[in-house]
Amino acid sequence: MLKGLSIKGADVVDIGCGLGAIAVLLTEQYEAGSVIGIDVEAHLIEQSTARAVAAGLDDRIRFQLVEPGPLPLENDSLDVVFSKDAIVHMPDKVAFYREALRVLRPGGLMVGSDWLRGDETTLTANAQNWLDFVHLDFKMMNLEDTHASISSAGFKDVSLLDRNSWYQQEIQKEIGALEGENLTKLKSLIGEKGAAYRQESSRLKKCAIDDGFLRPTHFLGFKPEVEI
Repeated sequence: MLKGLSIKGADVVDIGCGLGAIAVLLTEQYEAGSVIGIDVEAHLIEQSTARAVAAGLDDRIRFQLVEPGPLPLENDSLDVVFSKDAIVHMPDKVAFYREALRVLRPGGLMVGSDWLRGDETTLTANAQNWLDFVHLDFKMMNLEDTHASISSAGFKDVSLLDRNSWYQQEIQKEIGALEGENLTKLKSLIGEKGAAYRQESSRLKKCAIDDGFLRPTHFLGFKPEVEI
């Protein structure tokens, strides 16, 4: 997602930080100056904080529990808004893009990935089967509407990269890794039911990927240097 981009010394917010692995990666590998990770789950914030402490990066990384809605961040306070696979959970994506623009400094960058859908107006049967099985309620847009939404929020030089073809290969690898000795090891770790759930989830997800409905996509946009 950050290929060809430099965030060295940048002040970054990681939207939907999860367990904090990406925040550590952005700091260690990409040399971000500081990272604020935010999430709506308290237990994730606790585990993320422990990860940063263990990595010796708690002076540059902090995590904050937030409520859904406006970002608890100052105007023009950050260089990068980063998010990986979190926006799909947000019902009002345009509101989020506007918030991202608000907290960025002029010239700042919004970058990340999200689950988009094909041009179907309703869920395909395969997509519905997968979402029902994993108990998720994704709010997905297609590429055209996503590009228009990010642009309408005020970002310029917006680009999207559809990764569906790449992920078709990756999900096949994932399924292959859940067989033979790997499956035996997985069963010993999470039990027979847990392993069976993981297998079926991957199988159903592959069906939704293969029929073109699920489209993992990278996105990029810049806040104008001068407000327009």
